[in-house]
Amino acid sequence: MALRIFETDPDAKPKQRVSFADDFVGRFRSGRMVGTGRQARPESLNEWRVTTGDPVVAAKVAELFGGTPGSWDTDSEDSTEILTEAPSVPVIIDSADALTSDMRLYGAMGGEPIHWCDGMYFLDEDQKGQPCGCPELLVDRKALAKSGRGPKPAIVLVFRLADAPDLGKFRFRTGSWDLAKVEHEVKNALDEVGAPARSRLTLEPVEFIAKNGPMKGKTVSYTKPVIKVLGAYEPAVPVAEADDPWAALPDAA
Repeated sequence: MALRIFETDPDAKPKQRVSFADDFVGRFRSGRMVGTGRQARPESLNEWRVTTGDPVVAAKVAELFGGTPGSWDTDSEDSTEILTEAPSVPVIIDSADALTSDMRLYGAMGGEPIHWCDGMYFLDEDQKGQPCGCPELLVDRKALAKSGRGPKPAIVLVFRLADAPDLGKFRFRTGSWDLAKVEHEVKNALDEVGAPARSRLTLEPVEFIAKNGPMKGKTVSYTKPVIKVLGAYEPAVPVAEADDPWAALPDAA
């Protein structure tokens, strides 16, 4: 006999969790959290960090890009991480639809976004199509997001590894304003290819002297994600035995 507590309150029934492995074999990450508790802070990385729940995927990523698979503190299924030695990796992007974006603001407890829009209109079901009230100027959008009172970009790229396309699909998520500025250019380039595209996913170093704020006069450095579309992807065609000139020769006695 099963509990029937949700028959009278179906909205309270937890949504069925989709397994990480059902959709993606791993995630590429451009940073990590260091420290614990109140001392925890984000750290920008110069080389890609990959997380996965599949030991076969972990071993292949380490073989291709360096690093050693190891565990990290997480409750998610991608419990193995590889700190690779690669700042840039060749990838295959199936189409412009593999690059998606919106604007999101999450509350202190995480979970669902408390503000979800496309920069002009709300996207959530309750307010979809209504003006979101975000500032018009990019500088004001960034300032509001930095203060924790406004949304920031939520960009997702789905891709395969050019050196191991059959391994499965990976995902990269970022809130990079640098990528948000040129996302339309990347999508246009993918549309021009009109087919799976050879591309490179790179962590590019950025350094500048802060002109104001608490870091005024100090050097600020970080890495920004860059997506470069190179052209159409042409999968390698294995040579059939019938096409092998040696196949017709008799075995040596």
